Amino acid sequence: MRFQRESSSPARSGGVAVTRARRGLMRGVSVTAAVAAGSLAIAACGGGTAAVKNSTSQALGTSLYGTLPTPGTPASGGSITLGQISGQTPTYIFPITPGSFTNTQNGQLISDLFLPIYNGPNGAKPEDNTQLSLAAPPVASNGDKTYTITLKQGFKWANGQPVDANDVVFGFDELLAAVKESPANWGQFVPGEFPLDVTSIKPTGKYTVQINLNKAYNPGFFLYNQLQDTNYGLFALPSTAWNIDKLGGPHLDYTNPANAKKIYDFLNAQSQKLSTWATSPIWSDVDGPYKLSSFNPTSSAYTLVPNPNYGGSPKAKLTLNVQTFTSSTAEFDALKSGTLDIGGLDPSQLSQVPTLKKDGFTVFGGPSWGWFGGIINFKDTANDFNHVIAQQYIRGAIQSLIDAPAIIKAVYKGAAVNSYGPTPAAPLSPYTSTASTTPTYPYSPANAVKVLKAHGWAVHPGGQTVCAKAGTAANECGAGIPVGTPIKFVWANLPQSTSTTGIGESTILASTAKQDAGIDIELTSKTFNFLTSNYNDQNPAAAKYTNDWGVNNYGGLFMNYYPTQDGVWNPGGGFNLGDFNDPTANALIKASVFSANAKAVETENNYEAKAVPVFFFPDQDTLSVVTDKLGGPPASFTILTQQATQPQYWYLKK
Repeated sequence: MRFQRESSSPARSGGVAVTRARRGLMRGVSVTAAVAAGSLAIAACGGGTAAVKNSTSQALGTSLYGTLPTPGTPASGGSITLGQISGQTPTYIFPITPGSFTNTQNGQLISDLFLPIYNGPNGAKPEDNTQLSLAAPPVASNGDKTYTITLKQGFKWANGQPVDANDVVFGFDELLAAVKESPANWGQFVPGEFPLDVTSIKPTGKYTVQINLNKAYNPGFFLYNQLQDTNYGLFALPSTAWNIDKLGGPHLDYTNPANAKKIYDFLNAQSQKLSTWATSPIWSDVDGPYKLSSFNPTSSAYTLVPNPNYGGSPKAKLTLNVQTFTSSTAEFDALKSGTLDIGGLDPSQLSQVPTLKKDGFTVFGGPSWGWFGGIINFKDTANDFNHVIAQQYIRGAIQSLIDAPAIIKAVYKGAAVNSYGPTPAAPLSPYTSTASTTPTYPYSPANAVKVLKAHGWAVHPGGQTVCAKAGTAANECGAGIPVGTPIKFVWANLPQSTSTTGIGESTILASTAKQDAGIDIELTSKTFNFLTSNYNDQNPAAAKYTNDWGVNNYGGLFMNYYPTQDGVWNPGGGFNLGDFNDPTANALIKASVFSANAKAVETENNYEAKAVPVFFFPDQDTLSVVTDKLGGPPASFTILTQQATQPQYWYLKK
């Protein structure tokens, strides 16, 4: 899944809203509550002081900013308090989550209560954490059209029944009923894909399930983009307890589609009754590491206690008290006062790190699995921009005007890493492409000018560069570009009050482009909701704004662990806001989804870095503040950089 990185409060978003979890819009985020503030949030970022330089840890799978909490010696029991921001709190508890409820807060709560069949990430590594998954990795056969899932034994529901193959089938039948009723009932739904691509699903043993598909997928895609989808994939659900359509009602045969629909409608309705979450017999029937002991429907504050029946390892040791704050500033004040144990930090608050350390906190961060970039509008006809930007050499020239090291130093105060393509190199993954580690278009204003001149442009540094040679020959400007056409367009950012980093990096680029290459970039700002709704070529209602913007720098995208850009940079993709359409990219994306070639997605990503579907910027770190009283394995804290938590690993130190 991809989570939407967005900002709904000044300075930093405490969580992440998503349009659908397959992709997610983002602008740097920090950890909060049971969600690391941001599996998908554009948070405002600001200035700060110079801080600890990122250092790569191969074992932990990421580049670390600052230092991680020390493990220490575990004590038994105890409780900690975590923060969340008002408006970015859990609103749904049923594991089959509709698109309108697909966000980090709900996903984190659900995965604490109901163990995902395939759970991730593994520390900062974008991969399945087999220890915290309900099943062993799926085994593909029949030309990658059949997958066998083997569940671990020893897991139980609250009523004492084992978690078995029937529960997986029940979870699937309810998911199928949900999407047949409406695609909006599952935030991860993609037409023609899971669960509609399943021709049969059946137990082949008490703890084994066989899934047969109508077409073959790349095994990495099927695992990470269909079964797992972060915390919104396929779940085992209690088939002997939830197969009802009213409280106290008779148990129904869920393999009957009509009954499955009745059951889904009932559970979906119950999930939206927040006031009953902590008292309902439904939501207490869990198999995850935690149980919900209280939930305040007014403030959304809640408490999780260890589930004594949890069959996995490690067992949860701590009670988690999640408190709601009106803003990131209020959350930060609670950290300083000592009433909060875990919270998020915005780069604008980095100057406070020495104070936080004196007060007994560790501050650290790291980049997340995804990309930041300015979305290019390939439909903008103002100044013939659609024809100008259709030229790959122009996109490459502008990309070579982005001084990533300078932006990291001046804008992010060191809390970011270089990223030159759609798959970042910092969170280590088997799918990281060479284009992520080596820039396809290194920073070089001189080379940008050379390229433009070679293609028929009269370059006027500090002035206005214009087309001097119209035509389609190698030394001419390109199709549809008349003589005298300027390279001039509008570049939209989030407001200063929401994201100082977006404006900061854009200002550096605009200045370089004008002074060195005569490219006129007009900066403007709009709210996150406006940028993602109206500066969006996929939204028919936004057609009146098509010629108002050339680039939309709202943030970027969190990526699935198998990082194909399917749905992002192919025609009709829900996240293809700028309507990028490249026949070669389309073919490579298709190969990534359906080819068994393990290198298919790397080939795709390498080409996309060359094609420049967006202007790539450094990947901002997610920053976290954790009390020194808390210990755990290092990987249990690096997971916070990926906007997720696995609190069953944590403990208070002796």
